[in-house]
Amino acid sequence: MKRKILLLASLMMGSLAGFSQSFVSTGTQKYVLLEEGTGTWCGYCPDGSQRLQQTVEPAVPHFITVAFHNGDPLALPGDPFNGTFIHGFPGGAIDRLKWNHGGTIQANDSVNDNRGYWLSDVQGVAAQSPNFQVDMTSSYNATTRVITITVTGKALAAVTGSYAINAYITEDSISGATYPQHSYMYSGPTSSWFYNQCLSACPSYTCAQCAVLPAAVYAHMNVVRAVLASGGSIYGDVAFTNPTVGNTQSKTYTYTIPAGSPMKFVKVVGLVQKKGTDYKDNAIQNAIAAKVSLMSPTGVNNTANMMNELELYPNPAQNYIHVTGSLSAPAETKIVITNAAGQMISEKIFPVGGTMFSENIQVGELSNGVYFMTVVNGTEKITKRFTIEK
Repeated sequence: MKRKILLLASLMMGSLAGFSQSFVSTGTQKYVLLEEGTGTWCGYCPDGSQRLQQTVEPAVPHFITVAFHNGDPLALPGDPFNGTFIHGFPGGAIDRLKWNHGGTIQANDSVNDNRGYWLSDVQGVAAQSPNFQVDMTSSYNATTRVITITVTGKALAAVTGSYAINAYITEDSISGATYPQHSYMYSGPTSSWFYNQCLSACPSYTCAQCAVLPAAVYAHMNVVRAVLASGGSIYGDVAFTNPTVGNTQSKTYTYTIPAGSPMKFVKVVGLVQKKGTDYKDNAIQNAIAAKVSLMSPTGVNNTANMMNELELYPNPAQNYIHVTGSLSAPAETKIVITNAAGQMISEKIFPVGGTMFSENIQVGELSNGVYFMTVVNGTEKITKRFTIEK
């Protein structure tokens, strides 16, 4: 499954009219935010993309990734992230924590984590208890093309210092001649999704050295299109000072999709972060993400049908299947798998958490064939079809 396959995980906005609204929450669950530094010119960045989708996302259910581009048409004005947090590409800032894997931490790259460590480091952070709960309400007015986001942080522990709120607008499935992705993966390793893939050679190179990937093979995902804190600051807007347990603060942001913009697959990310004296003291405390979706053609607020957003992937599956999306309520969730004859294969109950549901379900013991997964959340349930092919 390649980078572009996640096209199906987002909803098209432009053809829908009216107003829609959604609410998501981390509850007391820790979500890990990996801010990726990437660029269309970066020949090793497709490998970073593959690692994220093939290894990290399936292994860590409560995981969010966003991509800050550098030196290409997808880069933010002034490139506020790269050059501060990321100095090697592809690089990743995992909750903007400092990393030292047996070497000396350098002052200029202490929060930059090498892609070879992304999986283990994300897993380690995911096991921690969060200091903050993050709730986010997002709405989209198709008439005015305005996205409104309210991010609310709630202190789950008494902590000292200043803490800020921030929000991102991200876009998925960006491809085409304007955004040609370079790749050094043409001649290997053979396990690379981009092995033997070449639309054309990079300037002054052969495909075997540096290939431009076909749009059908590679799409840019999770691209940060806007940072919504005051002045576009990646350090956020101060909301807390020495918060005590239960202290709650909110910030509301708006973003207008530019007229004529082809943006279609949009997500919003809300987060609470440390507000330290410099970039090395700016750790992300918790984050939550949601698609700008849940819109009906009639313009009805569709919040009550959030479970329709649940997605299963990969499908067909082999050893596991990932179920992710929004729940209608932070309630106990049950997953039941049945075969084509209606016989129950397995049942698993997940305790109350946030309204964002993301879990890996092991299906390696199942034989090839068609199965059905029923997700029950409170009084609602939805059934999705999936296939096992080994």
